[in-house]
Amino acid sequence: METNPYTESYEISSSNLRLAISFLSKHHIPPSPLNFRTSYDYVAGSNKDLKLALERLLQNSEELSDRSLFQLYRQFFVQDDQALEQMRQELRRIITGIQGEVGRSGADVSDYANTLQDFARILDTSPSNEVMQSEVQRVIDNTRSMEHSQRELESQMSSMLSEVESLRRELEQVREESMTDALTGIANRKAFDAEMNKLCSADGQPMPHAFCVLLLDVDFFKKFNDTFGHLVGDKVLRFIGATLRNSVKGKDLAARYGGEEFAVILPETGVDGAQSLAEQIRRAVSAGKLLNKETGENYGRITISIGISSYLPGDTPATMVKRADQGLYRAKANGRDRVELMLQPASEPIKQAG
Repeated sequence: METNPYTESYEISSSNLRLAISFLSKHHIPPSPLNFRTSYDYVAGSNKDLKLALERLLQNSEELSDRSLFQLYRQFFVQDDQALEQMRQELRRIITGIQGEVGRSGADVSDYANTLQDFARILDTSPSNEVMQSEVQRVIDNTRSMEHSQRELESQMSSMLSEVESLRRELEQVREESMTDALTGIANRKAFDAEMNKLCSADGQPMPHAFCVLLLDVDFFKKFNDTFGHLVGDKVLRFIGATLRNSVKGKDLAARYGGEEFAVILPETGVDGAQSLAEQIRRAVSAGKLLNKETGENYGRITISIGISSYLPGDTPATMVKRADQGLYRAKANGRDRVELMLQPASEPIKQAG
């Protein structure tokens, strides 16, 4: 049974409503239902991941728009409800059909059992040959009818099982789509969070394997967007996504963390291996060329900064990401296009946007 996620008092809800509308007005964003829900959850602080992602956009001086809020809405709220509801209805129909077929089969079995009981009683009365022939024919006819009903039931059940299997595949596809970033084709923030929660759920016990996280950010992405436009900016993000997809293997997970920020989970990789992979990714991005296919214009060199954290006993997803984030900003502060490892939390936050 689904629960209502909005249980605040009238006063708090009214205050959040005013704050949400004020937030949209401040950034000149239309108060559409999708934008309003995203802004309401942000000002209410009920979705911590959404709040963090939106604050990162603001910290990086990225101008908020209909488009950026819609991306956040898709990332944090869309579960393809329409597709899931359609599948639920299909499953209800199939279950109702199975119940009907089983009920009909049960009635046929009961009738057949009564026929056999009648035949047994008649045999006990020493019937005449004519009666015997008639009853034997009745049993044969009923047996054939029963056999036909069973074949129909098997056929119906086989067909329904095929439908259930088809729905299972569709449900898996919906699940995969809900865990995939639409722009880059790699995992999204939801998939990243799920994997981190799974890996950090050892209740403070030492991990059986080394475990590292990379946090990557495109250098000067806002300037790039302002110069060449969002369409070219999207090409940059797809290029980074493809580079990450080609760099990871096995149980590794590459994900778009939000905006121009990406993350890689390395569940069976130590610090040395993580640093080596991070450098490999950094060099691959730096060496890449992004060209305008029509004019041949080179959009310029793209670079990324990377922060690395390694699992410590008692770590949570938040503490691991925080250290990787500190490493990322240290890389920015030290000149960008570099990799920084954070084995321990920094004493003070390091901030250098862009």
